[in-house]
Amino acid sequence: MTVVAGIGPDGRGMHAVHLAGRIAASTEEDLLLCCVVSDAWGRGSAASGADADWRRHLEGMATEAMAEARTIPPPEVRVDAVVRTARSVPRELVTASERADASILVVGSAGDALMGHVALGNVSTWLLHRASLPVALSPRSFWSEPTDRLERLVLAVDSDAAVDSALDATTLLARRAGVGLGLVTFGVRRLPALPDGGGRRADDAVYEAWREQIDAFQARAASLVEETGVPVTDRIVAVADSWRGAVNKVHWREGDMLVMTSSREGPVRRIFLGSNAPRIMGHVPVPVLTLPRR
Repeated sequence: MTVVAGIGPDGRGMHAVHLAGRIAASTEEDLLLCCVVSDAWGRGSAASGADADWRRHLEGMATEAMAEARTIPPPEVRVDAVVRTARSVPRELVTASERADASILVVGSAGDALMGHVALGNVSTWLLHRASLPVALSPRSFWSEPTDRLERLVLAVDSDAAVDSALDATTLLARRAGVGLGLVTFGVRRLPALPDGGGRRADDAVYEAWREQIDAFQARAASLVEETGVPVTDRIVAVADSWRGAVNKVHWREGDMLVMTSSREGPVRRIFLGSNAPRIMGHVPVPVLTLPRR
């Protein structure tokens, strides 16, 4: 199996190479660096003139970016590199991943992401609504030393369906990396707008019922995970009055990667983010892996 890292011809996405190198070293997989030169005007056949000059300029930049990217992964990781020209960058990244029988495609966050956090750009937004393989997002300026490895996967669950969809892929990755698995459920509990005499305590019964349901989901998930031989390190219910507050309830560690499942409303065997996933991603200070719906 192979981990694929997508980088831009101008060198954007080097933090994706850091994350891809860490994953490949942890799982003992090969690493393919894929740089796609955008051919937005569909003139890929032009052999001369301004179009060809511009494309040669971009391909030269891509070659230099590849040379720099090859120096990043740990030395024990076998690295290969390809430069492609295509109208759709994300579509070509998926095509290259399928040709390489990739286990994970890794891309970087948008350039305007907060330092150390994840934000979706054009490429990642496309991938997280259409890709047919797991896609990992690296936080902006993510950095990994050659000796760094994955140390814990944190699987976000909120239903039996989410557990069933993510269990096989997550435990397989955990076994390959030799790490444990934490379970987390995020929730937002805001002060309800109720008439006089209401307030936060007015929804206590509803909240307690939700907690009992989540405890049951997590207990079942922990049992299924441990049947695969993967240890469950934590069971966390992170609730606050905002998504930022809920995410901050988790004690994140260096070497963590959050695993999220696709929305139940999306197509089978495709990634499709629900409405809450981007809100959670935007506050998480670790890489995020999103799985296709199964």
